[in-house]
Amino acid sequence: MNFIAATVELRTKPIDSVRAYGLDYMCADAVVPGSGDNAEVRLRVLCYNRTGPKLETFGGWKEGTRALITGNIVFGDDSGKPLDIIINTIETNVPQDMYCNQVVLGNAFFGDNEIRERRNGTVACKIGTTLDNSSTTTWLYLETYEARKEKLTKYIRKGRPCCIQGYIREYRKDDADSPYRAIVANDFTIRKDRERTGGRKTETGSASGYAEVDPTPDY
Repeated sequence: MNFIAATVELRTKPIDSVRAYGLDYMCADAVVPGSGDNAEVRLRVLCYNRTGPKLETFGGWKEGTRALITGNIVFGDDSGKPLDIIINTIETNVPQDMYCNQVVLGNAFFGDNEIRERRNGTVACKIGTTLDNSSTTTWLYLETYEARKEKLTKYIRKGRPCCIQGYIREYRKDDADSPYRAIVANDFTIRKDRERTGGRKTETGSASGYAEVDPTPDY
């Protein structure tokens, strides 16, 4: 599961119910603001279509204003489409210059063994993340600071699971549909590799011969 807490700016008024992930949601277009239009993170925000305070707040959210939301961030297989956020909580009564962008990527894995040097004093590597119980994989980058390079170098291994905490960023060159997408990690954790064994030992009591293989007879 991938979690986000962010101040999100509404771009289009919430529309009627849409079907997504097996449920009915109200949806709207929004962004995590960036330094320019080509550096904002584009989103489709989804609010479960059930009468209650959350849906009422979502429906009353005004275009061009920010709200603080928490929820699940969903990475699809089409990088040209905005990311989906399924809203858990929403608060529209926030200062309009407030900025928050925190992501926890809980089901990521290293995409290769290469660490790339960036010009801004950071390092990066390719990572993947999958949908729940799905083979659909989205590829993006983990960027982190020089202080984390030693740790990254020590633990990076293609396919190794990792959990990443940081903020999400996108950059579109010449307003391209498919952005460069990265999680800028404050830190990350990895799962310890298990020692490989020859398999589970069979209990054979006092009988002999179970762990021995004789030469193949020439019948």
